[in-house]
Amino acid sequence: MAVSLWRILFSKKKTISDTDGSQKPDWSDLHPDLIRLISHKLTDISDFVCFRVVCKRWRCAVQASDLAPQLPWIMDYHWGLNRGSLRFYSILTGKTYTVNADQHSDSGYHCLMGSAYNYIPIRNWKNLQCSFFNPLTNEELSLPVVPTDSQSCVPSVQLLSDSDQSSRYVCMANNPTKRITCLFACQLGDLNWTIIEPPSYPEIGPKFLKSGFEINTGFALYNGMCYANDGETGNTTVTNLATRTVVCVVPRPETELQEYTRICLLVSSGEILRVSRYQYHKYDIEKPYYFHIYRLELGKGDENVMHPCWIKIDDINNQFLFLHEDHGCAFRTDDFPGFVGNSIYFLR
Repeated sequence: MAVSLWRILFSKKKTISDTDGSQKPDWSDLHPDLIRLISHKLTDISDFVCFRVVCKRWRCAVQASDLAPQLPWIMDYHWGLNRGSLRFYSILTGKTYTVNADQHSDSGYHCLMGSAYNYIPIRNWKNLQCSFFNPLTNEELSLPVVPTDSQSCVPSVQLLSDSDQSSRYVCMANNPTKRITCLFACQLGDLNWTIIEPPSYPEIGPKFLKSGFEINTGFALYNGMCYANDGETGNTTVTNLATRTVVCVVPRPETELQEYTRICLLVSSGEILRVSRYQYHKYDIEKPYYFHIYRLELGKGDENVMHPCWIKIDDINNQFLFLHEDHGCAFRTDDFPGFVGNSIYFLR
């Protein structure tokens, strides 16, 4: 339900007056467990922010990271950190919010593509270093220095947080020619990156791209594993971030058409999905798009040997997906009534 419960409570705090002249209720004395329960009903980030500034007690009871499932805000990339602020559009409220970011306005920062667990990957174009920035708390997570020979070829940075929040990993791709030449991995707090060399792709699957097609490198990070898609072969490298070793390479789906424009890897209900986006006419954005969805199957074949593969699926049930370029996220209609299940929402 989209009703903001904090607004109801705050309104009552100012208007309730007993007929016998007794003191008005002090809503700041609500039990911390009740405060947290109310906060988990707030499904828009703007309501959550306002909820935490009602009073000090409410702010202390609810951590900034203790969010209910949230629909993503859409960031205005053309606005940029160099203006000293960021602009976001809320799908739920239909409003645009401006968030102050003065500390980065003069430092040459530039927003990288995507987001990662409440953080925005940003890059300082003066020293070519990457970090994560939380625009609501102003928290910034520094990353190790990028190797000199790879500083100009970093298209995507992603953050992985385990379910118990005990470990947070970062994975980054070096991709100078739309093909992954290596992966970089680290745990927050590490001083250096670990370079993970992928296997030889030509032995795993054929090259299949036609010249002129725009392909990006897709990432999915789940349960200690990094799933990285190669923009040239379409194969997916699975890397164990704890051991920094390649577990396997999954060949691209045999039924995947060559004319796709984007491939997105994402986590959906504990599964890894691969979404291939197609356009009926590449140079006419008004023409419709269509999608193929695959689920990663890490089954075992003969003699207990793993044969991972992509299985095409036609239904994602009560889930709906948000996609932007080569990254996305999945939600359930149970958490967001009013949204249509088995649907894909995307930015052109």
